[in-house]
Amino acid sequence: MEAFNETYNETFKVTLSSNEKVVCLEEIISRLKKILYVYDKSQEPNSNYNYKVFCGGVALYVSSSNTLFDGELVNIVININSILTNRFDKGQIKKLVFESINFANYLLKKYQD
Repeated sequence: MEAFNETYNETFKVTLSSNEKVVCLEEIISRLKKILYVYDKSQEPNSNYNYKVFCGGVALYVSSSNTLFDGELVNIVININSILTNRFDKGQIKKLVFESINFANYLLKKYQD
């Protein structure tokens, strides 16, 4: 069974076309923008919002997409992981979110051309 898995892993790879990467990046940008909204809502009294839970979902989506982008999204993964694992104020979170959005926009332009 182990030999089968090694062979299978070497021969099977999911790839995305440039158009599919554009769609994926647009979704990532949309989710990144929502982080600050969810953060603000989570700070309200008696809020049902939890920005860490939302960021966890974004992290899962970006991390899964990173494989399909051959590691190009690692900077975004690192930024989201930083938000998840640290106690940042809104200014620090905003900085990391906008760094991630700017990087995703850079990649978006690359794949749109």
